[in-house]
Amino acid sequence: MFHRSIALALLLLTMTSCEAFRFLVVFPMASKSHSILGHGVVNHLLQAGHEVVHVTAFPRDKPAPKLKEIVVPNIFMAIAKEDPAGFAAFNLQNIANSGNPADSSFFFNIVFNFHKLFFEEPKIVQFLSDPQEKFDAVIIEWFFSDVIAGIAPLFQCPLIWVGSTEAHWQVLKLVDGVTNPSYNADVFSANTPPLTFWQRIQELWTMVKKIVTISFFITPKEKTLYDSFYPKIAALRGVQMPSYDEAVYNGSFLLLNSHPSIGTPFNLPESAKYVGGYHIDSKVPPLPEDLQKLMDNAKHGIIYFSMGSNLKSVDMSTAMRESLLQMFAKLKQTVIWKFEGELDNVPSNIHLVKWAPQQSIFSHPNLNFFITHGGQLSTTEAVHYGVPVIGIPVLGDQYVNMKAVVRKGFGIKIQLAEDMAKDIYVAIQEMLANPSYKQKAKEISQIYHDRPVPPGKELVHWVEHVVRTRGAPHLRSPALLLLWYQKMYLDLIVLIILALLILRSCIPKKSKQTTLKKKEKKK
Repeated sequence: MFHRSIALALLLLTMTSCEAFRFLVVFPMASKSHSILGHGVVNHLLQAGHEVVHVTAFPRDKPAPKLKEIVVPNIFMAIAKEDPAGFAAFNLQNIANSGNPADSSFFFNIVFNFHKLFFEEPKIVQFLSDPQEKFDAVIIEWFFSDVIAGIAPLFQCPLIWVGSTEAHWQVLKLVDGVTNPSYNADVFSANTPPLTFWQRIQELWTMVKKIVTISFFITPKEKTLYDSFYPKIAALRGVQMPSYDEAVYNGSFLLLNSHPSIGTPFNLPESAKYVGGYHIDSKVPPLPEDLQKLMDNAKHGIIYFSMGSNLKSVDMSTAMRESLLQMFAKLKQTVIWKFEGELDNVPSNIHLVKWAPQQSIFSHPNLNFFITHGGQLSTTEAVHYGVPVIGIPVLGDQYVNMKAVVRKGFGIKIQLAEDMAKDIYVAIQEMLANPSYKQKAKEISQIYHDRPVPPGKELVHWVEHVVRTRGAPHLRSPALLLLWYQKMYLDLIVLIILALLILRSCIPKKSKQTTLKKKEKKK
């Protein structure tokens, strides 16, 4: 009887620990790199035995058990068709000539329009309106827009944010207070701590400018979109929507796709955790036969060159492409270049690929180093495999990433320009001659891997913890209970100023009365 009781207790414990939940995963940014992060979340939840509904523009090749995909059109393509001139601002040739478009109000308007189109998609409206759909938690990527937060109240369940970039004040304010700009640089900034006097002023100005821009130009539009979209859907589901601010700041948890070994060690609240690298496969897929043979037989090693999935090498100007081809032709090394089109007269040591199995290339022992745009995923994968980098940041957080790489000693930063080939050649020679870059890359990789549990398992743990604790209110930061002016003690400053003014106005009257009394006594 005693043994039966133990067996029953163990069975119940196993059933409790393996309880399956149902999650909605929404990564609204319809780009390949963002979809990789979305699929990473889905894969870990499925492996843990949970059921998942995934809203994506990039469906799987094969169906998976317990997975339902809501396949939406690629909204990036829709924006490109509607506004080809504006969307072209984000290609390599234009950025090389005109600068970073992500650090401007233009970027925030593009992001807002993207989310607006997302909510106008009939499949999204139909899915969100279905009262039969119920979830234990909603996991949503935050990408510089708060209006997406309204999805969680529709299903009356906890909201878990995923930050796809390095930690920064705009995403941390969702679960805590705004970080101090004197030692936390903006995610689009080229500055790195410790900041000089002028850099601190610059970071403060950047924060103030963004707060004003967002508060007066973006948030009103988001509130209008929120009020016009969600209440109709909520009525069909029989629920009451909270206000815009309540929905935005009611997130239970924040998962950050970064790690202190890669970027800046931010002071995180208890409701935010680093899970950078969770998208990386635990088992490296084999290389295609042609690439395997190429990398195996490279006597002088391999240089891998890719500008990511959103920024395409095919968009380079003719002069930039030709100068890079001529520069690479001077090298003994074999160059694998992710190039999305066709090129004539390609030198024999250059191998063009339209798609590159990046993680498989990184894991090959013949890889010397990686020439990259410095995106978060590429930088994380380079750190994971201990690969030194030559970075050519183009926009957004790529500048911050490459500054961190240079500061940590395993990379060289190059300025994007039409004539950058000569600078890349100098960087290549430096990296080939100096083994310290590779040594440092291996050291940083060891730090990155030195964690209590792998990032994918940690992600699943915290997602399950939020559900088990009904939104994890015990982790909620008290900073969310205060208004912005209270956090900055502006109410106290106003009170002190008023007290001084009252005191000042009283003192002259008293002094005049005293003087008159003295004169009367003398008389």
